[in-house]
Amino acid sequence: MRPNPRMADHPAGSAIRTAQEEFNLTYCGMLHVLEEAFNGSPAKLGPATGMMYALKTQAQGLMDMEDGDGTTAGPTFEYVDPGRRR
Repeated sequence: MRPNPRMADHPAGSAIRTAQEEFNLTYCGMLHVLEEAFNGSPAKLGPATGMMYALKTQAQGLMDMEDGDGTTAGPTFEYVDPGRRR
C-alpha cells in the first residue's frame, strides 16, 4: 500500500479517488453515529458497527487497486464536511 495515501494523489473522477471519497464518507458518517451512540442514543451502536464492516470492505477494495507506481491505493481517512455527507 502507498504510504500516507491522500485523495489529492489522484485526479477527480478516477477510480481510486472515487473509492477513497466513498470510504471517507462512510468513515465520517460512522464517527458521527458513534458520537451519537455514546452521547445518549445507544441504539445507534448497531448501525455504527455495520458501518465498521462496510469500512473494512471499502479499505480492502482500495488496497486491491493498483496505484500505478508499484503500490496499491489505500484509505485516506480524510474529513468530510457534514453538509456533504449522506
